[in-house]
Amino acid sequence: MNQTRDNINVSCCIIINKSKILILRRKHKGPRDGLWEFPGGKQENETSEECAIRETFEEIEYKIDEIRFLAKVREEYKDTNIELTAFLAFSDTRFRPSLKVHDDYKWEQSTELHKYPFPEANKKVIDLLIKDGY
Repeated sequence: MNQTRDNINVSCCIIINKSKILILRRKHKGPRDGLWEFPGGKQENETSEECAIRETFEEIEYKIDEIRFLAKVREEYKDTNIELTAFLAFSDTRFRPSLKVHDDYKWEQSTELHKYPFPEANKKVIDLLIKDGY
């Protein structure tokens, strides 16, 4: 049986404060529930950058002033194909995010992120973060 998958464009924002990166644990129904991720979500009628800024504010009430492109990765899951555009944002403070669709958060070094279960597309981004020295 040949099953077609949706192609979804998503954006995420990797927020960094003094070499620590904000990660969030998903708490919503779906195939990747319980996994860790960066704030972000599905692109609507907007650019990837606008999506990352909007989703970050919607999910954790954090307003991004400046954002920088990091990478675009693709991943095929059983249920969907994802094109993930990842951006970097630097924060002066290690704030406590207001969790709306997540049940936990941590500030971690990039080299510690492999200890957490992430979706495959995020793992590719983590590899880039480590390689680039973040």
